[in-house]
Amino acid sequence: MKTLVINKKMKGQKGFSLPELVVVLLILAILVVLALPQVISSRRAFRFSGMQRQIAAALNEARQEAMAQRKAVTFLYDDADKKIIIHGGKFGAFGDAKNRTAELSGSGLEAGNIIYGRPGGAATSPLADTANLTPIASGTAAITFYPDGSVLDAANNPQNNALFFYNNIYQRDMAFAISVLGAGGRVKIWRYNKAINLYVE
Repeated sequence: MKTLVINKKMKGQKGFSLPELVVVLLILAILVVLALPQVISSRRAFRFSGMQRQIAAALNEARQEAMAQRKAVTFLYDDADKKIIIHGGKFGAFGDAKNRTAELSGSGLEAGNIIYGRPGGAATSPLADTANLTPIASGTAAITFYPDGSVLDAANNPQNNALFFYNNIYQRDMAFAISVLGAGGRVKIWRYNKAINLYVE
């Protein structure tokens, strides 16, 4: 008896009408359109923050290889092509097919979004570890690690270096720096803090 009543109730129910379905789909479409820019922005921010780790990992690799091979190994940032090149030792001379290379752009991050240097309005003072911006020369910034893991200048004195980057769309929101201490080759990541106008570790 109860089964019969339930069946009658179910037969009496109707599905969504066409106008109701159109309204639901329209609301969903509006929500997707509103959320899409935030999703894209989050993806870019995630990719750009991943670039910090990618550069730091390449610097650490160059240092470790220099120590393991007992030969000078150079980390080179190519600003024109937005890529990293590691050469020297088993990686061969610059331009050799054995060079280790890595593209910084891709996966939602365009090459035009990657800017070397500090964004407008950001502090230009050295980082807290005294490292300052490594200049671009002939379109590249190079840091050479020696067999003891150090980075030296022309007079064989330890030289601190720092690579600064920012996103040309979200300039001060995504700015960061990576420093390399000359004496031991230690690599540190710094993020720009707008509130205090400083790069913090």
